[in-house]
Amino acid sequence: MSRLLKITSRPRFAPDNERSTKAFNQESGQVYIETITRECPMTAEWAWKTIGSSRDAKRFRSRGPGCASLTNMAIRCAVANGLSITPESLKTVPWQAGKGIWSRIVAYKLDSIRIWKVFASAYLGEDDETLNQKEHVILRPEGSFSNYLTPLISPSFHWITFLTLSFITCSRIDLLQLSRLVNLGVLSICEKVNCSDVGFDDSIIRSWGRAAAESNAFSMLRVLNCRSQREITPRVLTYLNDFSSLALFAVEDCNIGPRDKKLALGLGWLYKTGVDLSKFLLEAGATNSTWHTVIRACFRGSGSFSAERVTAEGVAAVDALPVLHFSLGGAVPDAVLDVTGNHSMRIFQRVKGYVIVPVNPIKGLKRPAGQTSGSANQAHKKPMMRSTKQQSMENMLKEFGS
Repeated sequence: MSRLLKITSRPRFAPDNERSTKAFNQESGQVYIETITRECPMTAEWAWKTIGSSRDAKRFRSRGPGCASLTNMAIRCAVANGLSITPESLKTVPWQAGKGIWSRIVAYKLDSIRIWKVFASAYLGEDDETLNQKEHVILRPEGSFSNYLTPLISPSFHWITFLTLSFITCSRIDLLQLSRLVNLGVLSICEKVNCSDVGFDDSIIRSWGRAAAESNAFSMLRVLNCRSQREITPRVLTYLNDFSSLALFAVEDCNIGPRDKKLALGLGWLYKTGVDLSKFLLEAGATNSTWHTVIRACFRGSGSFSAERVTAEGVAAVDALPVLHFSLGGAVPDAVLDVTGNHSMRIFQRVKGYVIVPVNPIKGLKRPAGQTSGSANQAHKKPMMRSTKQQSMENMLKEFGS
């Protein structure tokens, strides 16, 4: 605990308004203006924010009469300076003592994304629900997309990230940056996700698949959800096999449905909905039909496919990692989904050991009415040769010299 208490306060930033003063360089004789700007933090500012206040942690006392115990005094000091706790400072702190600090942090709502990452990395495998699952929602994103993406990355795979995007407008470049998220387990593209340049369509998933095939990106992605994305077509099924660990492709209110079962099966994807989908979720451990529960159940249920590419022990190790469910944009309502009938909730499950049958994905798709090419109905005419090509070289030279 002594090493934990050797902490330094978080650097304070300068005010937002800049201060400019004139300065004189005696050596060169030049006059210049010196401006003091705000210091750039090493971690994104939103990752430090909490609901509670550290002032409440400083005032808590032991129950009953008498002075506070040494344990409570140490916990109070650690919680009050929680912004300075690092994974290195927790290496010598056993879980029994760390649990007391963490429970006090959660009680006073000081569990920011940054402090959760510290404890989740230091105490992997501990049976604590608040430590193994963390949810965070940014309703009104401000700043660049990478500002929110970078704190979610764990190169050492200390946690799995479930990312949900909804009610935001971003560029194609922003979406392609998701390939940097090496610990991404579930990606949900929900309502009102608009790309300002081209729109969210099949080409973006094709680019993700290309990154997965060429640079081993999305190596832990098991589930891809698309909700209310009308520009997603059945052609996207041809790009899903490039994702090495992808086992489930869930769609809701998209232009993919029962008519695409044959195409999907030819590419190694089994269509499920209604009773089959409900049975799958129950076997995966879903206790209800809310959105967040369905996401977790899909992630656990899709681990059997990953066992073909890694070991069963590796799949179990991934399932035991803490989960950070991060939602960027308007919060997705955790309403009960109707998975018992043939409604909008559908999944395509990857078939284990399935030999892919070559299928032309464009042949079976009909163009929408009014988009048929005008030249499609024209009769094919045999190309006519020029008169010069029908003559021999000798005759052509004779005519040229005459």
